[in-house]
Amino acid sequence: MQGTAPGARNDRLKRARDMAYRYLALRDRSERELRDYLGRKEIPSEAADAVIEDFARSGYIDDRRFAASYARYLIERKGLSRYALRMELQRKGVRQDYIDDALEGFFGEDGYDEEGLATALARKKAASMHNLPQDKAKRRLTDYLRRRGFSFDAIKKALNALI
Repeated sequence: MQGTAPGARNDRLKRARDMAYRYLALRDRSERELRDYLGRKEIPSEAADAVIEDFARSGYIDDRRFAASYARYLIERKGLSRYALRMELQRKGVRQDYIDDALEGFFGEDGYDEEGLATALARKKAASMHNLPQDKAKRRLTDYLRRRGFSFDAIKKALNALI
């Protein structure tokens, strides 16, 4: 922003900061999500960098915290598998070590068990398929669990637990 009047620079920073606050008010975001958002809003990269650095220092954005909270949301609300969670967090631009830490926290020794999660989801979904022939219901349950990223082994164990 060299050659830019100080007032104009401050206006750009204030606009970027205000937009970032509003965007973060909805839910936690990853650093990349915020950077992409500011880019879509045509905030100059220098202003976006300054705001992101300030927000990271202040704790408004924290990719480690985001990875854990977003993974919890996806497990509890959407029932995604470990694999699907990893893909979603990577899509959000979260560093690999933060993803590993978050997933280990949820699927570690005392955490979620992938087959148990698949079984619980299958049981819940199967309740809405009670009027279908068994082979058709099984096929639909298999597809449902595959879309959530579960392995064939986890799906097989979940279906065996139901049938």
